Amino acid sequence: MRIRTILRIRTILTLILLVFFHFSCTEKKDIPDNNNRLWYRYPAKYWNSQALHLGNGYFGASFFGGIEKEVFAISEKSMWTGGPANGKWEKAGVNPKAKGTLPLIRKAILNGHSQMADSLISGNFFGSSELFGNFTSVGNLEINFLNPDTIAENYRRVLDLENSTGLVEYDLNKTAFKREYFCSYPDRVLAIRFTASKPEKISFDLNMDIFQDSSVVEISGNYYRVKGFINGNLRPFNVLIYVRNKGGIIGKDGGLLTVRGSDSVELYMTVATDYLMKYPDYSGEEPGKLTSEMIGKVVSSDFESLKNHHLADYKSLYDRVTFSVEGNREAEKLPTNERFNRLKEGKSDPGYKTLAFNLGRYMIISSSRPGTLPANLQGVWNTFMAAPWAGNYQSNINLQEIYWSCGPTDLEECEQAYVDWIDNLSVSGKEIAKRVYGTDGWVSHTTGNIWGHAAPIGGHPWGMYPMGAAWHCQVIWDHFAFTQDTQYLRKQAYPLLKGATVFWLENLVRYKGYLITAPTVSAEHGALMTDRGLNPAFHDSISTKYSYSIPGVYQDMEMLWDLFTNTSKAARIAGDNNFADSILKIRQDLLPLKTGKYGQLQEWYEDIDNPECHHRHIAHLYAVCPGNQISPLAAPELAEAARKSLNMRGDGRFPEQELAAGGNWARAHRMWCWTRLSDGNRANKIMTEMLTEEGFENVLTYQHADYGWERNDLFMEGKLYCHFQLDGSASLPGCIAEMLVQSHTGEIELLPALPDELKTGKVRGLKARGGYKIDMEWEEGELKSAEVYAGKGCPAPAIRLRNKLIDLNAPGIVHFKWLQD
Repeated sequence: MRIRTILRIRTILTLILLVFFHFSCTEKKDIPDNNNRLWYRYPAKYWNSQALHLGNGYFGASFFGGIEKEVFAISEKSMWTGGPANGKWEKAGVNPKAKGTLPLIRKAILNGHSQMADSLISGNFFGSSELFGNFTSVGNLEINFLNPDTIAENYRRVLDLENSTGLVEYDLNKTAFKREYFCSYPDRVLAIRFTASKPEKISFDLNMDIFQDSSVVEISGNYYRVKGFINGNLRPFNVLIYVRNKGGIIGKDGGLLTVRGSDSVELYMTVATDYLMKYPDYSGEEPGKLTSEMIGKVVSSDFESLKNHHLADYKSLYDRVTFSVEGNREAEKLPTNERFNRLKEGKSDPGYKTLAFNLGRYMIISSSRPGTLPANLQGVWNTFMAAPWAGNYQSNINLQEIYWSCGPTDLEECEQAYVDWIDNLSVSGKEIAKRVYGTDGWVSHTTGNIWGHAAPIGGHPWGMYPMGAAWHCQVIWDHFAFTQDTQYLRKQAYPLLKGATVFWLENLVRYKGYLITAPTVSAEHGALMTDRGLNPAFHDSISTKYSYSIPGVYQDMEMLWDLFTNTSKAARIAGDNNFADSILKIRQDLLPLKTGKYGQLQEWYEDIDNPECHHRHIAHLYAVCPGNQISPLAAPELAEAARKSLNMRGDGRFPEQELAAGGNWARAHRMWCWTRLSDGNRANKIMTEMLTEEGFENVLTYQHADYGWERNDLFMEGKLYCHFQLDGSASLPGCIAEMLVQSHTGEIELLPALPDELKTGKVRGLKARGGYKIDMEWEEGELKSAEVYAGKGCPAPAIRLRNKLIDLNAPGIVHFKWLQD
């Protein structure tokens, strides 16, 4: 009896455990990962701060989730005003006086006559921006639902980062409504599905509010088409929507496509222009033909098949890296806006950094793909007639910063769009080198567009910036460093690196016995002339005493050291050894870096840095990041000077210098620099401030300005209008990756800048230069295990932990493995 009783008890306990295990697993499976999704209990009102963004590299669709009316802000990346030079160089930024005035400008700079040089540049060097243009919007896709006049319940609006899908669901009049969205790269469509728990409940009117002045709507059966022309250049664009209904009736009411009494409805939308990224005319196929072909393929498929195709494509990139930390479980259960507000109040939520990490990678994948234009200042999204800052390819940090995460988080395919854009830019860059500077090679300046613009336009302090090509080439080299693709290096990378190097070999000038650049400007920064000489106080654009053409700009020296170093390495791989040797000889003559009277890394040759200046740009710290000339191990004195410079500039915004201090991208550069200088806590502090002080509840971040932009209710902070900008948010995943793994010094360093907030966690799939992959787990700030993988034939890397090199042949927690073919 006792044995039977014991057996019964064991059986009952086993059943209890099995039931508990089943419900535990079911409950865990049913609980969504809120570090992999944004979700809210109300519709969005504002595009900048609340809308959720879908994209496929070609076009973007930002949805609001309104109950009575769903709105998608539609943008297509080649929707630009302006146009290519096509021989009209004076309208594309070439000042006919520039080449002849250049010797006079250089003479004034070398003789210390900065304001004379500024005047010559303004009147004789800057060219016309007539053809430059701006990124514009298609308009809004509007779906007005014929709902009963009752209040919705159980509302949810979701952006699923793991699957790149949008969701809106709610209950209305005892009916559950569900909307599903995704934007497919392989099929180049926005897919929408409306379903309801009861039949015949879906009725709506569909129309498009087109922002361009010239357009017509054609409705034929299940098709809604817009034919239009972009303002100014009258380039054609075309929108095509196909509607598939189950039950109900599709009709037409003037310019509306109507749906009445359907059980479910699917919409498929695509948009195109005639743009082709090919110099000199940038013209491709007729857009109506393109949209018809794309929708034609979709019509023969179904929603689930298209969704699976989309998921297979998207997840092949997104799932390469997973990152998690020990977080606040209670906070992670909350809607995203509540987590954002808690973070602003200073409450702990380490998982919010994981969410921002995942969102940054999602935004990169959604806005930059092979065969598309690269992401601009707003990625691929826009709801303005003229995007802030023209939505341009700002090349004095912003564009580059967008792509800093691609190498470390294994998104090199997304970076290819940027690489191809640079390749195209170099063609017109050669023309600018000849027409403006009278030399060979290629050059580009501060601003860029889709038309190959490379000339100096605008005004001080941002226009006279000839280092665009040099900085682009840092990305060109890093793309190789992470991929180790020698075919890419020989065919595409090396010609670009060599061309940019040749330009500078012919344009450097002697100063104080060394080589410098002139004319130039330390990115958007200058100095205030006083009775005692130069004093770089914060930016005072009103002052007539402000000067920019200051000799010996260290930003340029660091970029050229980087360019010459990388070009030399590439030349040896390509078999061009003589050129490799000659570059390194020239590199020795570059103006050497200096430490100033405050112990700071000097911005200019003269020791004129001001500790009260909190300017947004820290261009003279390029050698720390993204360059590798300065690091704590290789150059400890200069690294200490860089720390001093960072402390002088400060971490964030300063009310008395509001327009000079920076936005999200400026904070991002600072947090990257502190990460490279092994101070993860300082970097993490700035990251938190970027996400809160210059962040939105949709987890994106912004640059601020003191003016509004048309066609939108903007988020307003105090007296400043704030608009979303992609650079800071896109760079965040790479910064976290470098807190965990760094490889820019030629070694792989594990946990070089781990902040206390992220003291316990794990990561899978990070990449290091040399083509290595890393999986790692850590606990209470200490490495628990690490696997470093290399392709077959790759050498074992030097791996450092806590400033000590690891013996890979000795037993330990770090393991090196070769990947199988």
